[in-house]
Amino acid sequence: MRKILFFLCCIASVCATVYMCYESWLLIQQRDFTLHAILFMLGTLGWLVITFNIVTRQYRWANYLCK
Repeated sequence: MRKILFFLCCIASVCATVYMCYESWLLIQQRDFTLHAILFMLGTLGWLVITFNIVTRQYRWANYLCK
């Protein structure tokens, strides 16, 4: 059961990251560099880091779910 939860968490995190990368790419193509767009891009970088840490099990709770 824990491994299924970890898998679902990974999938959700990857989906959120892909969505944010897509939206950031659209903002870059539109050359829209408002404060909102810049903060959205920084949020995308944050999600990339979080997703990487989840998938590589660097969080304590991720290690617990993989046991």
